[in-house]
Amino acid sequence: MENVVITHDLTKVYGRGKDRVVAVDKANLVIKKGVVHGIVGPNGAGKTTLISMLIGLTIPTSGSGTVLGYDIIKDSRKIREKTGLLPEGYGFYGDLTAKDNLMYIAKLNGLKNPEDRIKEVLGIVGLTKVMGKKVKTFSRGMKQRLGIAQALLKDPEILILDEPTIGLDPSAARDFRNLIRELVKQGKTVIICTHLLRELGELFTYMSVIVSGKIVAQGSMEELRDRILGRGMCYYVEVKKDLSDAIVNELKKIKGITNLEVKLRGMKIWASEDVGDEVLRILLNNSVKISKYIERELSLEDIYEYFSRGHSQVRA
Repeated sequence: MENVVITHDLTKVYGRGKDRVVAVDKANLVIKKGVVHGIVGPNGAGKTTLISMLIGLTIPTSGSGTVLGYDIIKDSRKIREKTGLLPEGYGFYGDLTAKDNLMYIAKLNGLKNPEDRIKEVLGIVGLTKVMGKKVKTFSRGMKQRLGIAQALLKDPEILILDEPTIGLDPSAARDFRNLIRELVKQGKTVIICTHLLRELGELFTYMSVIVSGKIVAQGSMEELRDRILGRGMCYYVEVKKDLSDAIVNELKKIKGITNLEVKLRGMKIWASEDVGDEVLRILLNNSVKISKYIERELSLEDIYEYFSRGHSQVRA
């Protein structure tokens, strides 16, 4: 599968001396064509800075990268012609209609005779019937769809969405996911920056986890699970009383456990194989009263939590 984004040690540093902040630290990002690629990390992890460098809105301090084969520094204008961006909190003129807002944006982008394209993108996002209504009457979900419409005006090969579901109700978030699936079917590559895995994780074909400016893991969910944790199991145990250090140390000796995190009256265990029977045996032999026990294969949330809390020994 063709790679449409490749970066090598891409770095952005702000300030100097004691005010020096490394926003993105030697990021090696690879994004394939025709997929939904999630760039996932907590607020302040460097997600927005990273995508800003990809499209030439921010100049890297060091490193290099290409988007669709174009150099992110030398060819940034060409990249912006072929990418559509929906920044977090994108705003419109409330007293203008949806159609007039898009007409204004189209002219700013130098599009000639954009009327047909405006009607087309409004149809794609399901706003044809309200194109003549003022945007100030729109719900948050409708405004977000209009935001995607403006990002589609140039018929981009790559669509970049930064925290696109913040503030959306469950119905609007579901509509958004369905829209993204349709765009991928049309051949678009969609890059989503988010910390909201529960809302968007099901869309991802591939995922990059970024923490403190560093990409600490990258690949498909299956690749991440298999490469880092083997089969990949997760266990959550709640108990009546806090576990003693002796019991915790005995559990850590179980073959296959890759990490054990003690919580208030409980623990979370990551393992490369099924260790459930052995965990229960040790707890019961030590007369531990269990109030809740859950075991399951690793989810996107588990993988993200594993890496974002510094458990990774592998960087991709």
